[in-house]
Formats: sequence, C-alpha cells, structure tokens
Amino acid sequence: MKLRISELDIYIGYEVAAAMTAALILDRENRVIFCVLAAAMHELGHYVMMRLCSVRVRGLRLRLFDVLIESDEPQSFKSDVLITLAGPAVNLISAAALFPLGTKLWLPQAALGIFNLLPVMSLDGGHLLRICMERRFSPHPCDIVLRITTFLIALPLMTAGIYLLFNSEYNYSFLAISLYLLFILFLKS
Repeated sequence: MKLRISELDIYIGYEVAAAMTAALILDRENRVIFCVLAAAMHELGHYVMMRLCSVRVRGLRLRLFDVLIESDEPQSFKSDVLITLAGPAVNLISAAALFPLGTKLWLPQAALGIFNLLPVMSLDGGHLLRICMERRFSPHPCDIVLRITTFLIALPLMTAGIYLLFNSEYNYSFLAISLYLLFILFLKS
C-alpha cells in the first residue's frame, strides 16, 4: 500500500496492516494503541531531526519488524549521531512528560526509548555503535562486533524471558524481544 503526503512516499506492508488490525481487535485493554503511538513518536523524532539536519527524506517504509526512513543525502557523523539519538530521546522525553498520567501512557514510551538504545543490530544503539566504530575500523570488524554484541545481549534476555514465562505463566515480553533480536541477527547474517 502506498500513500503520498506532500513530497513523502509512505509504504505500508500488507502484513503490517493485517497485524495491526488483529492486535487492535484482540487487545481488550487498548495497550496496543499506546505502543503504536510510542513507535510513531519515535519515528517522528528521527524525521524531524533529519529535516533539522537538512537531510532530504524521500520515503517511509513500514514493515512488520521495522520502519525504514529513506533519504537521498548522506549525513555527516554529527548529523548521523543526532538523527540516531532523536528517536529514543523523543520517547524518553515523552515518558517523563506522561509520567503523571499513569503507567499505561508513559511505560511504552520509556520501554521503546530504552530498548532502542541497546547496542544491537537494527536498533538505534546498534547504528550508533556502528557509526562510532567505523570512524576507526573497516566495516567487516564492525559487523563482527555488532553480531557478537547482539548475541550477548539477546542471550540473557532470552534466559530472563524463559524464567518470567515459567514463573508468571503469561509474561512473554522478554522472550519475544530476545527472539526478535536473534531473528534479526540470523536474518542479517
């Protein structure tokens, strides 16, 4: 599915639309909407910072496991760092502002902001680690370090996820996050 807003092309995968519809129908406590709002705020942070750094944005791709903002112009190191940190910063600032209104509002913002700072593949923290390392090393050693870091973070998360699942019988969030990280690790390898 393709939308055009001003000069921005927005591509939404059909699997995203189907997953969102199912999640909204099955979510009895309306928590999914707050998670979607946190994700939208996160990407808006990246987008606004790209515009502030004079980076031309030409497209936005919403896929099942990630969002890709496409741009034509390469960024300097400074603008790349600012753009990378803008998403988590918006989430953490939003979490602080929404804190007095209750856990249901601020927790998705805080969780997404902190999660995206993890130094693993496909997350902002991983991108930040990569661009910092590429200033001194070639891309190949950076890939190896990023893969090892991703695995070393996913493994304890999976252990915690299994422990939580067996002890709570319903909390599968850490297990889902660790499986996502391992899926990305093997997909990109």
